[in-house]
Amino acid sequence: MCGICGIAHSDPTYPISSSTLVAMRDIMEHRGPDDAGSYVGPGVGLGSRRLAILDLSPRGHMPMATADGRYQIVYNGEVYNYRELRSTLEARGITFTSNTDTEVILKLFEADGPAMLGRLNGMFAFAIWDSARRTLFCARDRLGVKPFYYTVQDGAFLFASEEKALFQAGARREFDPSTWEELLCFRYVAGAQTPYIGVQRLLPGHYLMWRDGRLEITRWWNLAKRSRMARDVAPDEAAHWFQETFDDSIRLRRISDVPVGVLLSGGLDSGSVGMTLAAQAGPGVHSFTMRFRESHYDEGPVAKATARKGGLEHHELVVTSGGLMKRLRHASWLSDEPIAHASDLHILAIAKYAKPRVTVLLSGEGGDELLGGYVRYRPLAHPALLGIGRHLLAPFSRLFKRGTRLRKLNRFLALGEIDRLVLYNSANILPAELAPLGFQAEGQFPYRERLLAEAQELYPNEPVRQAMYSDQHTFLCSLLDRNDRMTMGASIECRPPFLDYRLVEGVAGLPSPVAVGTVGGKGLLRRALGDRLPEEVLRYRKWGFGVPWTRYLQREPEFRDLIATLPDTAPIADGPFDRQALRTITTGFLNGETRFESHVLRLVKIAIWYDACLKDQQSASTPFPGGANDAADAAAVLS
Repeated sequence: MCGICGIAHSDPTYPISSSTLVAMRDIMEHRGPDDAGSYVGPGVGLGSRRLAILDLSPRGHMPMATADGRYQIVYNGEVYNYRELRSTLEARGITFTSNTDTEVILKLFEADGPAMLGRLNGMFAFAIWDSARRTLFCARDRLGVKPFYYTVQDGAFLFASEEKALFQAGARREFDPSTWEELLCFRYVAGAQTPYIGVQRLLPGHYLMWRDGRLEITRWWNLAKRSRMARDVAPDEAAHWFQETFDDSIRLRRISDVPVGVLLSGGLDSGSVGMTLAAQAGPGVHSFTMRFRESHYDEGPVAKATARKGGLEHHELVVTSGGLMKRLRHASWLSDEPIAHASDLHILAIAKYAKPRVTVLLSGEGGDELLGGYVRYRPLAHPALLGIGRHLLAPFSRLFKRGTRLRKLNRFLALGEIDRLVLYNSANILPAELAPLGFQAEGQFPYRERLLAEAQELYPNEPVRQAMYSDQHTFLCSLLDRNDRMTMGASIECRPPFLDYRLVEGVAGLPSPVAVGTVGGKGLLRRALGDRLPEEVLRYRKWGFGVPWTRYLQREPEFRDLIATLPDTAPIADGPFDRQALRTITTGFLNGETRFESHVLRLVKIAIWYDACLKDQQSASTPFPGGANDAADAAAVLS
């Protein structure tokens, strides 16, 4: 688990600046505090920060080269089946000098080229330089658990695990105003585009080849194709298959030379991970739960029931409201993009709290997208009734209280066509709801539309499965980015067992009554693993990782001061808004009105992100004060 970066120039005589490469590398020190390395060759430079997980010795140093020096690799992630892959290579006469998965990937590529990707079970983003052909090969895992960003400028290809590293090499650091609508509606820019002009993501399940200034990108993993193949070999006993595959996923993700723990909430997903991990590893597994003083948001008692049943060594943390602005700014700096979710800084806090005890955490991320667990999928389960519901609810729309399910359902149904209901299923603000800000929405999201078309072809007349497929390529990516930045911000590796590709492909190929059952109920998971969980978890009605942000924004002085000046704060002041309308909204919110709470929270997070990452170019180029190993900052989050 590491932070990687590099520069490749089309001119082999171009001098690569070692100081620039080191600056790119060391801005990501939080991703790898255990070791640092760099390689500079004709027109190329590679850098790595290492978080040692496997083979803690210097043999795991990167960049790592083949014996003849032709290939150099920088690698971020874990390939869990590396031992099996190593055995197959050894049977072919290939020898090894370390016990790292890095060396296995390098020698697999040396032997088989890009075809080796399909054999990897893990999370990864890596780059391999071929000095003989002057070719750079870069690849990303199937679901995009590990990040990879790049930009092309003046004949140079720049890449890194985090966008901030690209800016150290002179990449343009400028907000892309074309992303306003998607940021406001979906909280996250999906696909290859980012909120920065000219900075791209390598999409999950893709690889790229760069040579002589030419860039070619290939989709090496396609869930739609793989799920069609899985239909032909669907198991007779789906629950038994799921149980066996999930258990093996946990077994593989226990591979580590450092302690492994679990992030534990009150839900089925993390509970299943925690109980299975405890059963395999035995006593002494550490579990970590975020708690809230507000009982409506607190899952602590339910999580504690899981810990008791599993014999986990349980730890709890409360983040107080004081100092939230500082922590949100720190989380924004780590994220490089506007904070998308309610819980980012809380995950950062629990990861910092866990760091003295573990270096690897397992999480339940991906379970909802895999098994249809979101409550928001429920209206899609009965498409024939949606039109009737729209006409029945419309006359009473003004009577529904803000935040109630009927209010949410009514605004959802107002979208009309079923494909719009699928497209905007994960949106917390609809394009038409931007009008009170003076924002002229276009409702054009080409990447999301392409994914919807794929989903409709794969699951015709099944809007729930279409939404799940779309989420696996969009909303889930935002969750994985959050988990990566916040846990790596504390120098911790986070592994999601539900995203083992065998589970993802297999469930995608199951019929909906088997894979999803009653929407939101996760029947397949309950049948497969329910007997492992305490009754408290099986009965618990979980609604996601909620955080009382409205309360924080309306009561905490720092947030109130920011909200009062939002219309005049960058980048909002230069954005596509009616300032007077925005002042009316912010004034009303500060006086207790919650009608536009989603709008205000989104704009607050964008303003804080801009201040942390763009406004002050100098401070945004240096590590944020109070990093992952700052004991004082860690202590400040304790109640």
